[in-house]
Amino acid sequence: MFTTVYSGAFVGMECYPVRVEVDVAPGLPCMEMIGCLSREASEARERIRVALKNMEIVLPPSRITINLSPADRHKSGTAFDLPVAMGLLASIDKVCAKSLKGVLFLGELGLDGSIRPVNGILPMVRMAAKEGIGICVVPKENAEEAAVIDEVAVYGASHLSMVIESFKEGGEIVLPRFLPEEYASGGGDIPDFADVKGAESVRRAMEVAAAGFHHILMIGPPGSGKTMIASRVPGILPPLSKEESLESSAVYSICGRLPNGRILTRRPFVSPHHSSPGHALVGGGRIPVPGAVSLAHKGVLFLDELTEFKRNVLDMLRQPMEDRKVMISRVYGAAQYPADFMLVAATNPCPCGYYPNRQKCRCTETEIRKYLSRISGPLLDRIDIGVEVPDMKIDHFMDAKRAESSERMRERIMRARQIQASRFSVGGGPAYFNARMGVDEIEEYCPLSDSDRDMLRTLFARFGLSARAYHKILRVARTIADLAGDSDIATKHLQEAVFYRTSMRKYWGSRG
Repeated sequence: MFTTVYSGAFVGMECYPVRVEVDVAPGLPCMEMIGCLSREASEARERIRVALKNMEIVLPPSRITINLSPADRHKSGTAFDLPVAMGLLASIDKVCAKSLKGVLFLGELGLDGSIRPVNGILPMVRMAAKEGIGICVVPKENAEEAAVIDEVAVYGASHLSMVIESFKEGGEIVLPRFLPEEYASGGGDIPDFADVKGAESVRRAMEVAAAGFHHILMIGPPGSGKTMIASRVPGILPPLSKEESLESSAVYSICGRLPNGRILTRRPFVSPHHSSPGHALVGGGRIPVPGAVSLAHKGVLFLDELTEFKRNVLDMLRQPMEDRKVMISRVYGAAQYPADFMLVAATNPCPCGYYPNRQKCRCTETEIRKYLSRISGPLLDRIDIGVEVPDMKIDHFMDAKRAESSERMRERIMRARQIQASRFSVGGGPAYFNARMGVDEIEEYCPLSDSDRDMLRTLFARFGLSARAYHKILRVARTIADLAGDSDIATKHLQEAVFYRTSMRKYWGSRG
């Protein structure tokens, strides 16, 4: 008897439906699985055979052929165990084949028939909704993340016997159904900017960066509060919308790293250690998995001690920072992951950390140049804002007055974001905030007066800035104007943007 059951697979972030075709026919007794399978996927036949034996279900002495279509696409993982088992049971009349139509099955089988969680449930259930599949049966541990998709009825199963009982002839689904909860952004404690005393110029630069989703680099001595400031950035960013949450959560789902099996409700904050290899930062491996840049999608990627990263590892960031995605090519095809993050980086200005304070710094000019040269010019060129973090004074610690809170800063940032959302929805462009403006949007939304154009010409001739720097200055100036509620870019907005752009020249010279 021939039976078809629906399942799903993914390559990178791309999910596609899989038809599990099971044929039980007379012949030499055997069970064969085909369809371009990885080792763990092809081992499903042994898990299924032993699980059915332990459930006292006897397979007929027949030739069993199982094909996972499309057969020309590589399939990995253990999520095919449950659909293959259901197809096999339908072929031997243990469940009703008709009842399996319009149902997508995902899950790994234990040898006792238990159903165990698998990775990638959320994006595959989203794919099922787009394909018009109305019911999904998933492991109980994965059901909460899958239930956020409103268009699909999600049932959680903990044992194969419950699934068999639900899909018998004339039977009713006895599995618990998980209903979507109303999405609410927030959750978790985020440190408050009220704890950051002094460093007003850094707070201002961080507010501009958050308002336009610009990349920012902080340069300052050890103990000046760079890490403290960076950890508070998620608290001033706008709340995570449900669509953004689903995009970010899909990456975590594929990695099997969703907290408590629920979708994200706050923007990611990812801070890899400076010893991290390239594949940990941008993704990779024999079977590609997302890296830190993808885990920080729609959130913050914080690189502390930037100059301690290997230069070749840092240079891997250049393409994700520009394209907001990562493409990893392997033998079985290319995997693409999203990487729309806000880079917040921090570094000391020299090996000892105290340059240019020559009362404390004893580093030679050669040592300083060698230390800072670990950050390449092309990477620096992709950073929108550079800001010096001053050394903390004792008066700042002794001042009992709290600084401005994250909530107040977020209110101004939200107003600026609303201006940007209104601007780009009217223009019909792909950008949703200023850092993502293309050349056409810059020409339309960043007009300059003749005097401002002359000022930029003088600056570019003096500092030798690149064409990319020109566009980044205009994007930042547009954000500063939005924070001020001004419709046009004024000279003072442009001057502040130029200051952020050229403040790195003290350390990197012409490369800043």
